[in-house]
Amino acid sequence: MPQQEGGSQAERISRAIEADILNATYPPGERLDERQLAARFGVSRTPVREALNRLVSDGLAEHRARQGVFVSRISLASVFELFEMLAVMESASARLAARRMKPADVAKLLAAAQETLQAAADDEAAVYTSANTRFHELIYAGSCNRLLEESVKQLRRRAEPYRGHIHRVAGRRTATAQEHMAIAEAIRDGKGELAADLMFQHLDIHRPEFSDYVFILSRSVEGALS
Repeated sequence: MPQQEGGSQAERISRAIEADILNATYPPGERLDERQLAARFGVSRTPVREALNRLVSDGLAEHRARQGVFVSRISLASVFELFEMLAVMESASARLAARRMKPADVAKLLAAAQETLQAAADDEAAVYTSANTRFHELIYAGSCNRLLEESVKQLRRRAEPYRGHIHRVAGRRTATAQEHMAIAEAIRDGKGELAADLMFQHLDIHRPEFSDYVFILSRSVEGALS
C-alpha cells in the first residue's frame, strides 16, 4: 500500500487511529484489535503493532496484560494535571523563544498570530486551528531546545481530545487570538518573563474565564467513564 510522503506506515496508521480516538470513533475503553486494523489499512500486523506502541507512549492508549491495547480512560484530575504541565512547558518555551528566536521566525510568529485574529473574526474554524498550531509550534522551535520541543509536542497531543472544547466556549476564540498577539509581541521585544507569564495565563485552566470550559470538560470525561 502506498505510504504518505515523509512518513512510515506506522506513522500513517498511528495518525489515522489517533484521529479516530480524538473524534470518538474509538471511544475510551475500546479494544484496538491488531488483526482488524491490519485488514483496514492493508498492511501486516508489524506496522500496526508499532503504531499502537506510539499511541501508548502518547497516552492515548494503554496495554493490558494478556488482553491487548485499549483506548485510554482518563480521570478529570489527570486532565487537570495534563493542562497544568502543558502551561508550565509552553511558558518555558516562550521564555526561551524571546531570547533565542531568529528575526525571520519572529516575523512568521507575528503573521500566525494575525492569522488567528482574522480567522476568529471570520469564524473560520479550520483556518484558526491551523494557524493556532503553527503559532505554538513556532514557539517550541524558537526555544532552540529540542528536548523541550519534543516533550511539549507530545504533551499537547495528549491534551488534544480535551482542548477542542475550549474554542467552543462563547467568545474564547477571539480572546485567545488576542492573547496570541500579545505573546508574539513580547517575544519580538525580547521580554522573556512577560512572554512566559502571558503564555502561562493563556493556558491556565484555573482562570475564571474557563469555568464554562471546565464544566463542559467534566461532563465529557464523566461521559467517557460511564
